[in-house]
Amino acid sequence: MKIKIVGSGTSQGVPIIGCTCPTCLSENPKDKRLRVSAYVEVDGLKILIDTSIDFRQQMLRAGIIDLDAVLFTHHHVDHILGMDDLRQINQRYRKYIDIYGNKLTLDEIKITFRYALDEKLKSYWAVPLVNFNYIENKPFKIKETEIIPIEVYHGRMKIFGYRIGKFAYITDCSKIPDEEMNKLENLDVLILNSLRKAPHPTHLNLEQATEIALKLKAKKTYFTHITHDLMHDETNASLPENIELAYDGLEMEI
Repeated sequence: MKIKIVGSGTSQGVPIIGCTCPTCLSENPKDKRLRVSAYVEVDGLKILIDTSIDFRQQMLRAGIIDLDAVLFTHHHVDHILGMDDLRQINQRYRKYIDIYGNKLTLDEIKITFRYALDEKLKSYWAVPLVNFNYIENKPFKIKETEIIPIEVYHGRMKIFGYRIGKFAYITDCSKIPDEEMNKLENLDVLILNSLRKAPHPTHLNLEQATEIALKLKAKKTYFTHITHDLMHDETNASLPENIELAYDGLEMEI
């Protein structure tokens, strides 16, 4: 399995428009964060988690030219608005792309991208062409690859993280129920959101994310969905062993 972090930033990205804080002015490329997303190659499948607002830029920068499936965590705009640029993959490879999510997520995507459901536009290959796959909180397969949804809370809303083999990805989470924590045992790599130092009503902060990471004891944990409150090198120096901030362009293999 190969994993690429193509975006590690919060909904505003980093730097934030008009901000002159040390992180936003930093010359360290690891402090430059596009909106959150990850790419996974496994068993010959090319899987993206969320089509962020920065999808086009991320695919060009990472050299990713094809996808088989998109796993959506939820329907907020920073996680879905890049979906229109799936058209280039549709047109290049003359295929539809399978997308997966819970009922709320896919229903909301159909509202946001209602033009993509127009049969006439579909016939011109002029819209993102996708197959909607509604999933519940139970394992499912893409071809022969098992995907395990992890149902977590984003404030009061239930959203999905995903586990694939020894890898798990959770973003925009504020709480992980105990029964879902059990699904995250014996991981090689955990990607988990950690927004900032201060508490937040709908996201884990640095302290909360670190506490969860220490409980789960993955061989390596990377924090993502990071705002400008956290400078990369400074924050890493304060974290326990085997826990680090992710960054755009991070690659790993399992």
